[in-house]
Amino acid sequence: METLLLQEEEPKHLPETYSAYEIISLIHEKHPEKFSINYEIFLHDYKIQSNGYVGFIHLNENYSLQIKPKVKVENIFRMLEYAYKLKSFELLEGRVNIDSIEDIFERLATILAKQVLDRNRKGLYRGYISKTQSLPYLRGRIVVKPSVVSLLRGSTHPTCRYEENTYDLEENEILLWTLCKLHQFEIRHYKTKQAVRMAYRELINKVSLIQFHSQDCIDRFYNRLNIDYKPMHGICRFLLEHSGPNLEQGSHDFFPFVLYMPTLFESFVAEWLKENLPKKYRLKAQYIASLEPEKGREFRIDLIITNKETDAVECVLDTKYKKTKVSSTDDIAKVVAYAEKMLTKRAFLIYPSNDVETTNCQVGSIQVQSLRFNLDGDIEQSGALFLQSLLGFLEQ
Repeated sequence: METLLLQEEEPKHLPETYSAYEIISLIHEKHPEKFSINYEIFLHDYKIQSNGYVGFIHLNENYSLQIKPKVKVENIFRMLEYAYKLKSFELLEGRVNIDSIEDIFERLATILAKQVLDRNRKGLYRGYISKTQSLPYLRGRIVVKPSVVSLLRGSTHPTCRYEENTYDLEENEILLWTLCKLHQFEIRHYKTKQAVRMAYRELINKVSLIQFHSQDCIDRFYNRLNIDYKPMHGICRFLLEHSGPNLEQGSHDFFPFVLYMPTLFESFVAEWLKENLPKKYRLKAQYIASLEPEKGREFRIDLIITNKETDAVECVLDTKYKKTKVSSTDDIAKVVAYAEKMLTKRAFLIYPSNDVETTNCQVGSIQVQSLRFNLDGDIEQSGALFLQSLLGFLEQ
């Protein structure tokens, strides 16, 4: 298999050959939204560029794509800890050889499998579910109408409604489905493969195998008996979001996945601010501001910060995961429109690099400024500088 190596946001030139044409055709067919492709007529080659995606993609039995991130892998882990609420797992503890993007998924698969095995040893979470079933004996309450119908048809089995204490709950079914998906992929490290296989075998005899989606892992209710499921479901959400279903398993030894860095950056900044903003402020992420409800028009604003006492909007913030030197006019216009809608005079554009030149401009009554959450250095130090700049502007 030939693997084409790309660097995030960097164009890759392919000389015009039959194999290049085949690769381009496969990308157009299977992943058109993930790449920008142009034909350089004077150079007689194709220019391919990832649209913010990193990871491994299997195209067919002959070709695959590997897109390396511009951000250090260690910092991607730190972003994941915040974005998916996994800080309790300390993803990098005791691990010094995570130096490639593929290690991210195998590391998370290992953690999930070990946590499932640990919880299984202690006892899986159980709960009561309501069942209605025709039985040869009485259990719970008789459901009159179907029982009478059965009797008229010659059956002596009553229909009963009862509560059953079981492991077969969504909390456990989500874990099993994720382990099942991992079990189908090639995993490079033997210990990871072994842990996933063991965890899968422990659950498959106790829990029903039902398909779940990443969104099923969000906004779940937890209590003191199952609170340790919350970070496990966070890992399940991440693995289900980024490893299918349109990513085919290849015949070679790699784990197919894609990670969309702009969304990760936005989620990371949101969760970092939730943990670190002063208590007098409240952060709202992915805020929907309706424009014309009857026509379905709305603004989906990345972040807004409000004052807890007055509920007034202090500012709007728009994350921009892009390699740029200056803020574009379109970016400024967009965040100004957000500020106008939310009746605030402060608007911020957040970039992941110190290379971006400072933006500080007045548009009508709205002040637009750029902030930098630098992902090249230490995440916590960069966050402290970012927050210092933000609060400096807000509290002027």
